[in-house]
Amino acid sequence: MLTPGQIAKTLDVSSATVRRWSARFAHHLSPHTPGKKRSYTVDDLATLTRVRDMSANGTPLDQINQALMVSDEPATNALITVADFAQALQFANDHLASMQNKLDQTNDRLDALTAWLALPLFKRLFKKPPL
Repeated sequence: MLTPGQIAKTLDVSSATVRRWSARFAHHLSPHTPGKKRSYTVDDLATLTRVRDMSANGTPLDQINQALMVSDEPATNALITVADFAQALQFANDHLASMQNKLDQTNDRLDALTAWLALPLFKRLFKKPPL
């Protein structure tokens, strides 16, 4: 059984987000006994991973709920399905492309600033550096 903190760390979200998702999508998760500490199964982790991925892609919560209803299937012994892995891989690929784009923009700005600094001082006087 997994704790909310372990789920939050695994999904890279806050514990408050895990609690909020647990309340919102409770009927897709294992039952919780009132008065006891909440714990999650591996199937719950898979469900919350799908919620995280769909939420990160901008899917509204109502559509996430509908998607979970459609895909509620009998539990398997697998920690993650191939479809979930492919979706997570696509999410990571998109995130990596975004980071590469930001790195390229930063390098372009650094190159422009380096070229500006290479100019003689009198040519830089009273001119703003490129930002």
